[in-house]
Amino acid sequence: MPKNIITDEKIIENILTRGVENIYPDKESFKKKLMSGERIKLYCGFDPTGPDLHLGHGAMIRKLSQFLKLGHEVIFLYGGFTAMIGDPTDKAQARKALTAAQVKSNMRGWKSQIRPIIDVRKIHFKNNADWLSKLKLEKLLEIAACFTAQQMLAREMFQKRLAEGRDLYLTEFMYPLMQAYDSVAMDVDLEIGGNDQMFNMLAGRTLVKKMTGKEKFVLTTKLLTDPSGAKMGKTEGNMITLTDSPDNMFGKVMSWSDGLIVSALEILTDVPMELVKDIDSQIKSGALNPRDAKLNLAYEVTQIYLGEAAAEKGKANFKRVVQDKDKPEEIREIKVDFEGDEIGVLDLFVKADLSKSTSEMRRLIGEKAIRIDDQVVELADLKVKIPESGLLLQRGKRQFVRVKK
Repeated sequence: MPKNIITDEKIIENILTRGVENIYPDKESFKKKLMSGERIKLYCGFDPTGPDLHLGHGAMIRKLSQFLKLGHEVIFLYGGFTAMIGDPTDKAQARKALTAAQVKSNMRGWKSQIRPIIDVRKIHFKNNADWLSKLKLEKLLEIAACFTAQQMLAREMFQKRLAEGRDLYLTEFMYPLMQAYDSVAMDVDLEIGGNDQMFNMLAGRTLVKKMTGKEKFVLTTKLLTDPSGAKMGKTEGNMITLTDSPDNMFGKVMSWSDGLIVSALEILTDVPMELVKDIDSQIKSGALNPRDAKLNLAYEVTQIYLGEAAAEKGKANFKRVVQDKDKPEEIREIKVDFEGDEIGVLDLFVKADLSKSTSEMRRLIGEKAIRIDDQVVELADLKVKIPESGLLLQRGKRQFVRVKK
């Protein structure tokens, strides 16, 4: 047995159940492998399609950290090549292609972002561009021969696109093949990823077995989804990033629906599952106010990803801005450019990055969620002048910007 491999059954059981959706081919055979004391090699891949990692990524990195603490070999894989193809998972249309320069720029700050949640000195960092960019045609054909067109076309999102008359590109069929080859190139025993990556990861399991005769395990994690069922992520526009300020991270968690509390406690925190189940029961019985449970959740999440001091700061700011209806101590100040002496309120808030569009602004005004200098804005066609001292813009309870011309 290799030295320093932890085989404590209770710890292993927790790792294989908490926040876990499925284990392939089955949990018991994988648990037996871990209990044997054999040192395994595992990885999780992250495509650099944007510069910021988010809480969904963070949950998977924390799972990597759990295996690292057991004594296993952990790889953090940059999808430097696959990011340029674009993962078609759950996409209604093909992703926009990224250049190598964009990919390199996006991954530049990732190591510092994950440092609070995993010991970066003890893991391996690899980039699949190192082997995928060097694949020769004969090797690519060998990989492709391990799969059928029917396997690819069976994917639900491809079927939906075909039914809607949308294009399917051959590069989208190639994505799972390239991700699958990562497992072969690194000779891994386990791949970890979100449940939405199940097809791609199982393709890797198929390829490993066909090309090497080896068994590869797959562990899929539960996804944190909003009330509509949409996952938290870059594309969906509802993510909390690992670079968010304490105030934003704490406040965004507090803005989640009550229905997210229990699943977020399981997936994102270290609160004991016995306590999580007790919190769930108390909320359902009315013995615990969901607001109080969410305050604890926001504190736990912010503490894990940004530190205890940041969690205290986020909590104090939330209390001051929302519960005590005060304003944050630090308010971002920006200059806006426009022609003439006046600017429409819709354009003003869009330019101040407090709204994505004028149509969204009309909805927010209808909800009385927009204020200028503490006055509720009720007219969408309102035009305002910006004095030398500037104007204080407010969206909802906690988003503030001071604008000057």
